[in-house]
Amino acid sequence: MTLTPPAQAAAADAAAPTGCESVDELSGYVPLYELKVPRAAYWRGGAGVPYAVNRSAGLDNKPSTSYLDRVAYCLDTVTAAGGHEWAYASFDTFTNDPRRLGVPSTTIARRVTGLTTWGSNVKHVERADGGYIEFWPGTYRATASPSVPTGDSSAYDFSDTPRGNGSGYGSMQVHNTADRETVLALNGWSHSRGRYLDIGTGNQKTGNPDWTFSQSGRGLSSATLKVYVKPAAPNATRCEQTVGELADYQLLYDAEVPRTAAAWADGVPYTVDNSASLRAPFSRVAYCLDGMYGPTPAWAYASMNAWTQDPKALGVPMSATVRRTVSDLTVRGSAVRPSDHSTGYLELWPNRYGPGLPPSAPSGGSATKWDIVDTPQPVTGQVPGAGGHGSFQVHDLTRRQTVLAVNGWAHTPQTRVSAGVGTAPVGQPDWTFAENAGRWTAPHLRVYVKPAGVDVVTGPTNAQLYPRDRATNTATVTVRSHVTDPDVTALRMDVHRAGTLVSTQRVPAEEWSTMSAPITAERAAYTIEVWAQRPSGQTLVRRATDVVAGDVYVVEGQSNAVAGGVGHSGTASSADHSPWVRSFGYASADPARSVLDRSWYRATGEGSEGSQASRGAIGQLGMRLGRDLADRTGVPVAILNGGHGGKPSTFFQRSDRAPTDPATNYGRLLGRAVDGGLAGAVRGVIWYQGEADTGQNGRPTAAQHNANVRSLLADWRTDFTGLEHVYVVQIRKHCGTFRSVAVQEVQRRLAAVAGVSVMTTMGLDGHDGCHYTYRSGYRQLGDWLSTAIQRDLYGARPTTPADPPNPLRAVWEDSAHTRIRIDLTDATQTLRCDAGSKADFALTGTTAKVASVSCGTGRVSLTLTGRVTSPASLTYAGHTGRATTSATPTTAWIVNASGMGLLAFDRLPVS
Repeated sequence: MTLTPPAQAAAADAAAPTGCESVDELSGYVPLYELKVPRAAYWRGGAGVPYAVNRSAGLDNKPSTSYLDRVAYCLDTVTAAGGHEWAYASFDTFTNDPRRLGVPSTTIARRVTGLTTWGSNVKHVERADGGYIEFWPGTYRATASPSVPTGDSSAYDFSDTPRGNGSGYGSMQVHNTADRETVLALNGWSHSRGRYLDIGTGNQKTGNPDWTFSQSGRGLSSATLKVYVKPAAPNATRCEQTVGELADYQLLYDAEVPRTAAAWADGVPYTVDNSASLRAPFSRVAYCLDGMYGPTPAWAYASMNAWTQDPKALGVPMSATVRRTVSDLTVRGSAVRPSDHSTGYLELWPNRYGPGLPPSAPSGGSATKWDIVDTPQPVTGQVPGAGGHGSFQVHDLTRRQTVLAVNGWAHTPQTRVSAGVGTAPVGQPDWTFAENAGRWTAPHLRVYVKPAGVDVVTGPTNAQLYPRDRATNTATVTVRSHVTDPDVTALRMDVHRAGTLVSTQRVPAEEWSTMSAPITAERAAYTIEVWAQRPSGQTLVRRATDVVAGDVYVVEGQSNAVAGGVGHSGTASSADHSPWVRSFGYASADPARSVLDRSWYRATGEGSEGSQASRGAIGQLGMRLGRDLADRTGVPVAILNGGHGGKPSTFFQRSDRAPTDPATNYGRLLGRAVDGGLAGAVRGVIWYQGEADTGQNGRPTAAQHNANVRSLLADWRTDFTGLEHVYVVQIRKHCGTFRSVAVQEVQRRLAAVAGVSVMTTMGLDGHDGCHYTYRSGYRQLGDWLSTAIQRDLYGARPTTPADPPNPLRAVWEDSAHTRIRIDLTDATQTLRCDAGSKADFALTGTTAKVASVSCGTGRVSLTLTGRVTSPASLTYAGHTGRATTSATPTTAWIVNASGMGLLAFDRLPVS
């Protein structure tokens, strides 16, 4: 039936404070809309919504990328009697168009992924299945949608069916279908003037669960709807923020790849066309295809020596046929094998084409498959149209791979466009006939050119962090250029801070020219521009954006150092991603892949080892550590993570013959630090390893672990010449380790080494026995490490302990030897003992057990079940505990005021 509830009149009131501000993950989101919801309103078809905040057309605080990762909605209501109810829902965004995320003007009824909900009267779920949105301006029936057949067709609930795409009633609802719950609802705004709106959080207790027909706005004093978006990691989807050499290139064309050929039937509607303003000569040309392919970031980049000086010929061809090899090919991307100095092959034409090999074809192509070498066919009709098809393909002949392809754009208007990066895993290798552009979100094809005449040999690239001089809190950005064009008379370097020009330097053009300028280590981004002056005008030679100054740290070790979010289930670190945390290079175990990546990235926490899509990954532990340091000190941070899961301490050792040998883990990490200009700037190393040192099957023993770690300490101090402190994380019990307490004891004793601190894992309950969740695992550990680093390296005075409780000695408290007192190295720490912690102690040399545990300041006291008449020693290894994702500890620990658990120890003599 069509909705026809009665109309009423009411006035709007001011908004109340939102309860969603208590949701932690919102720290990573950007406000998009804010609507002070009136009690009655009429926004026919979703038009004329009176937003108090509307950044959909141009965000002042817009993300650094056009791609959106998640969207969040908050509805906050206050009743006339003062009752406060609110609900929050976030999920993976279904669009990159922010205009589709507000009060809807079109029909959007669809499942959404990764649902997280909070609120005063809704069930809390995190990254759950079952998200469903019902956004439309029209009318709807109670009939359950085929997408969610579990709905009640006799009531308006979490699954209804829209009627057309026009106006008539209006629904803006978010549901948790797994729990048969409406999370928030705003309905009736497209019905009629003066009618009270349906506004509610959680299921309505009477009437329709989704608040349809309720006119509940009548009983409210205020309501506020807020919409937030979370930008996708910028290093994942844009060539400009993953390929350092693009700082020397200028954007020539930018086109959004269409879903069907109709969009390009009359020529390509470039969103950027600089063909009239960019001056030849060009030394190189580059192509990029990037976007989101389904839920996955996808991008491919290819640059080569310029094969023409005609900018028109470098775009999408509407008549010309380009089939030729190109030289000095550079390839990077999410699904391609990286390559340098390769031979490339271009297939650019609007024609149809066949898989056959043309005469004098380069080697590597197939005569039966559409791949890296095909043959264009004569045009038989109108192009674009029935006589064409369209190929925009770049291939790597050396690696025998397709780098990027956009096909089908010159065929009949209804033809679905094909687009892909790398060699297609199924179908034709070059993506011909894939017809898959609809699976992309905002795919862009871009063309760049590099001006000839000036080469920047040394200079900043996008997202680079320069190590700061701590005496001045500045870093010096140096640009060294090689001038080959005699028409260039001068060079200029402009430094912009947060969009404002702060300094300019100009030097006469010589064959080699050098300019430099300071930037401050602060949470502000700089843009560096280098300009070449000619009598005919000036040319931009390099623009490096998002440049900062700051400090450098290294994280190294096994899988808990990698902390890539692929272990125990739990919340992700994405809410703690920060623009002030960076990384350099690629933590691949493949030597060839590792040395090819020398780009800067904004860091990300998640990502499996060696994944092409995980460039800039520093692990969840590193991400939180970097975020907390940058936030609390005001100094940006670069973190290099060299971790590799499952490896013994021997795997991480230095090759003294060739310290930067990329065949070694040590060499790959050191090589990144050297090439990034960071080796002398590393202030601290976080070492988390030991689970693989079992002493079995040739693996290192605890004694060998001790020797190997001490060797690493010496090597780090040699190669990281500015190293100030090393933080050793003591491993937890279990994680497949045989008698882990022996390794734990070795690690505890390292606290006595100058310049070394030991951090605990005792007290962390979010785990699977080995790896951790984020919220109650890596995040907490990162905060502990940050506290210690701030004290040691930044002069902070923490209000709670920065070190875990560490036993100094164990002594008998009574002459009968029935009580033991453990004194701490820090006698000022006050401890809390959970009752069950007695089970984690073991005595040797006696049959007596620990009957009870009590804690005080600087000590732990144990009462035994009987007298001890012979020499005894005491062991504490912690416990495996119950695997949990809860942020609240559920097992027994002995902790200090910071929540850090007592360090494990082995066979401590009782004297």
